[in-house]
Amino acid sequence: MSLKTRADIARAARGIVPQWPLNSFIAVNPLGGYESTDFESVQVPGAVTTRPLTAYRADIDSGRITPEDLLAAVHERIPEFRSRPVRVGSATISAAELLVAELTDPTPTTVSPTTPSEQHDLVDDITSKWVAAFLDPDPLWRIPRRRDGFYAAWRHLATHDPDLPWAARRAARRLPARPEDAVASAMTGLEVPARDEDSILRRELAGLPGWAAHIKWRSEHVGDVDLVDYLAVRLSLRMLLAHSSGSAALSTYEEAATDGRRDLWPRAVRVAERLGVGTDSQTVAIIGRVLAFHPHRDHPYTLQRAYEVHYARTLVLPLGNSEPADLLPHLQLVACIDPRSEGIRRHLERLDPRIETFGFAGFFGVPVRFSTYNSPSSIDSLPALLSAHHHITEVPQDAGDAASYTKRLRTRQAFAAGIHTGESTTVSPFAFAEATGWLFGAATALRTFAPTTAAKWIAALTSRPSLESSVTVVEAFSLQERVRLAEASLRMMGLCRFAPLVVLAGHGSTSANNLYKSALDCGACGGNRGDVNARAAATILNDPDVRALLSEKELNIPVDTFFLAAEHDTVTDRISTFDTHLIPETHRKLVDDFDRLQGAASDALIRERAQSLPGASPWHATKKTRRRADDWAEVYPEWGLVGNAAFIIGPRELTRALDLERRVFLHSYRPELDPKGAALETILTAPVVVAQWINHQYYFSALNPETLGAGTKTTHNAIGTLGVLSGQRGDLRRGLPWQSLGVGDRLVHEPMRLAVIVQAPLNHIIEIIGRNTVLQNLFNNNWISLTAREDASSPWYLYGRYGWSSSHLNTTPTSEGTPS
Repeated sequence: MSLKTRADIARAARGIVPQWPLNSFIAVNPLGGYESTDFESVQVPGAVTTRPLTAYRADIDSGRITPEDLLAAVHERIPEFRSRPVRVGSATISAAELLVAELTDPTPTTVSPTTPSEQHDLVDDITSKWVAAFLDPDPLWRIPRRRDGFYAAWRHLATHDPDLPWAARRAARRLPARPEDAVASAMTGLEVPARDEDSILRRELAGLPGWAAHIKWRSEHVGDVDLVDYLAVRLSLRMLLAHSSGSAALSTYEEAATDGRRDLWPRAVRVAERLGVGTDSQTVAIIGRVLAFHPHRDHPYTLQRAYEVHYARTLVLPLGNSEPADLLPHLQLVACIDPRSEGIRRHLERLDPRIETFGFAGFFGVPVRFSTYNSPSSIDSLPALLSAHHHITEVPQDAGDAASYTKRLRTRQAFAAGIHTGESTTVSPFAFAEATGWLFGAATALRTFAPTTAAKWIAALTSRPSLESSVTVVEAFSLQERVRLAEASLRMMGLCRFAPLVVLAGHGSTSANNLYKSALDCGACGGNRGDVNARAAATILNDPDVRALLSEKELNIPVDTFFLAAEHDTVTDRISTFDTHLIPETHRKLVDDFDRLQGAASDALIRERAQSLPGASPWHATKKTRRRADDWAEVYPEWGLVGNAAFIIGPRELTRALDLERRVFLHSYRPELDPKGAALETILTAPVVVAQWINHQYYFSALNPETLGAGTKTTHNAIGTLGVLSGQRGDLRRGLPWQSLGVGDRLVHEPMRLAVIVQAPLNHIIEIIGRNTVLQNLFNNNWISLTAREDASSPWYLYGRYGWSSSHLNTTPTSEGTPS
């Protein structure tokens, strides 16, 4: 029975996507468990998958969605309507145009996605209280019997829970000892028919989806709790409460399944009136037969696709067809594919045309577990799709520096530990406040009125001291491993000619008081800053032994090329360099020139971002905008990836002259360096997958700010580093806070599914999709779209579940809204 119970729970939990804790918060598609089904078929309690129809109507009125966009969307969704003329009255019109006529009808309609009503559930309240108490990493009172597991610890204390009626507390004494038996016992006690057990398990998991998602992550990474424990508590609570109230049976519920379809005849009459073709019975009947292919429940999805087509057209039409410049660049920058890096790349290239930039996943192809010097802890700086198999650390350049560093580090750690103990133990905060209140009062004033100065003081007292060191890549990776990583990285990013200085710039984000800070760091680095991976990659590519073996693979790195590790801070937009003590004297001037250029590019980008950043202004001094990084009252340190909408894979010539408004993931790629398509396959199955996690997190958080998002920051309370609650109890919030998506009641992010744009051989792309289920799910089931062309002189093709078709993006809109 216990094995069957665990198997049943695992099956019921397949749709749950694990949720990372705050200190390593990474983007996920909250509905990722449903990617094997068509996007339009997904129905999840508490979630909508499109905007309301009124929003699309407003877009049509404003021109954000044009008739041409609607025609393209209808042709995609109903391909047989591409060339299907229909005789209506005295006119001949295409079937697609009949549907567009209805979609542009300004008549209000009652059909729109509905948000499920909130219903208070005492089981949710009680469960959330106990889960938070059990998992809190730094509680004032540690829960007894925690080592025995969540269910065992709760069972021991449930008899004393004041939230339970007296009869329920008394009955809790007789609960089974094992969680599997408790689930089975509760099903029996609640008189659940065997046919309904799976539905009941799914319903209980959907009750607190945030906690369920985090527990699923924790069961896989920590192992101190799992969903069997969790459901044993929930179902036992439900049984105890039901019995104490005199009710036992718990039946599954069926939600009303309506598609919002109105009668075809009135719909057809309305279209006939709009087109002016007469409303005789024969004409109306013909129109009705066409409209039957597109019931009202499909309207939001067609309108959403038209909304996305409009953006994709504005993005693809200007893409360049130029060849790479013959002039060898004197400096190259490899930045993360993150849309925020697009801005700094663009401004650097405008300042100096001899700068060449590339986009590559921010971990630079080097997945590592990293510990700073003399640190007992580590971080996994790698994509969530990978596992850490190599542990690297730092080696000081000088033994004397190491001793001094260790002494200063211990002093700062002791100071930080003392502050933490004084603030968090049970009784000491009272005495601590009396003794240090005057000091903290002054510190509070300094943090409020001079945040940058305060940040420097805090860093001097608590952060790790600086240390000249190098990372232990050679010790952690064999020579063959290093060569393999270097070759894969160079081929994936299309780097085949080398400037004297190549800067590898990871990225991170600095904010003083932000529970979602890691969501602004590098997703490819597991929600960490990218400096570690940049340092590791630079060390590998500077290694003479690695270069010697790369030359045998026709990847010749000149002797005078130096790779420099750096990091782009996406709040201040400054680029900091690392391991500068390793820079050869021959390259000092090049590095100084780069520092000067990046400073100017940074200032230009700060002014650009200030045009849309709440409370900022392009007329402010750049210093005032940068101070947001240190301001503990700032809820908008930066916009993050708001607006992200597309992923372009191809050479920089495609996009170099364009302002993409920091909305596009840019991955460099040259098919000529990848004759078998191996690098392209890695890009499609790793960076693209991670990018769609980000895209869908923003998409669903924008559409469902209170259920799949995190609501407003103003009511957030942290549960250690696990996550946040809104208030004191309730579900662990999923997704992004409203302040990452909008201002006031205005949504800033445009919710669009990711448009993947590729320049590569079409047969390679088809073969890659054919052997990767994850890509088949994403592309065939309409979670993201794919448009591709062979080369700069070829037309664009749109991928669908039946293969390639000519893309509407090849056409240029005319003023009348029809293709030219």
